[in-house]
Amino acid sequence: MDILRLPTALRSSLLRQPAFRRLLHTTTYASPHNDISPPALPAAPALLTLSSSTLNSYQVGLAPTATHLRFANAYFTAAPPEYLFTAPYFRSFPPSSHPEVAFLGRSNVGKSSLLNALFGRPNMKDAHVSKRPGRTRTMNGFGVSGGLALGAAPKEAQREAVWRRFPRGGCVVVDMPGYGGGSREVWGKEVMKYLESRKQLRRTFVLVDAEHGLKRTDVEFLTYLRRRGIAHQIILSKADKLLYPAAKPPGPVKLNNGLLKLRDLCGSIRSTLNEEAGGRDAMVDILCCSAEKGLDERNRHRRLGIDEVRWAVLTACGLECDEHGYRKKGLSKDIKILEEEEG
Repeated sequence: MDILRLPTALRSSLLRQPAFRRLLHTTTYASPHNDISPPALPAAPALLTLSSSTLNSYQVGLAPTATHLRFANAYFTAAPPEYLFTAPYFRSFPPSSHPEVAFLGRSNVGKSSLLNALFGRPNMKDAHVSKRPGRTRTMNGFGVSGGLALGAAPKEAQREAVWRRFPRGGCVVVDMPGYGGGSREVWGKEVMKYLESRKQLRRTFVLVDAEHGLKRTDVEFLTYLRRRGIAHQIILSKADKLLYPAAKPPGPVKLNNGLLKLRDLCGSIRSTLNEEAGGRDAMVDILCCSAEKGLDERNRHRRLGIDEVRWAVLTACGLECDEHGYRKKGLSKDIKILEEEEG
């Protein structure tokens, strides 16, 4: 009961009674203006932390789990890559039965450094690193076996190509010449023949400099792959330039801001490519990585996003692990190639 709402005479009569006054001292009344709570302020969005789903932009595939990344890391670092072949022309490629993936991009985009990190040997020269644009002139194949043993070496005085002894269950990474800049041709006829006609090719990884974004040559090349129906994926190299350009690792706020920059860049790339294709949306995954830096305090040798690229290679080749992290027993079927009869 709100005593203040009673008539004055009745209120005065009640207040003169001792029993009623005692009741007032033992009863709590809520003021009318306190019945309505003030509106709650919207909660601040949580800061982004580093993970496969926040570093990369997936539209087609799912972000790999920690089990997937451990398997991919072990697969690529179990044994050194095997140099298999060099092909100056498309007709020079061997008729191997192993799945292949190709890496290419603009000259000096960081492709050779990325491949060295991919192979787990950032200080080695498996893929020749040069400060001069367009150093890679030929198409070079490197075999990644996942630790599987090569076939028996040929006897003395006998010659046999290494790719013939490469084990089933491995994959071939093809280092392609760069386009634009100091390269001899913008794309290269032999490169295009390979991308369009090579039966063993499972996916093409196109590198784009994260710091500078898409160039006109990148847009034209990616649009060409899209119109030709050539399976491809975009890799933003040098992502550390956006996440933490300084030597010191970023704090939570700076890391959040850097991840948001990468997210915006991925959206901008998709918008540009869709506009080039007449406004038609295309589903494409965009991976972000760095061959130079990492953010894993427990493993300083782990480079940013490299294990995700490794996993993408394995899934393209049908060599991914099961849900428990073990190599699948049923390997991808060999690609049947009719070899030319030896004359």
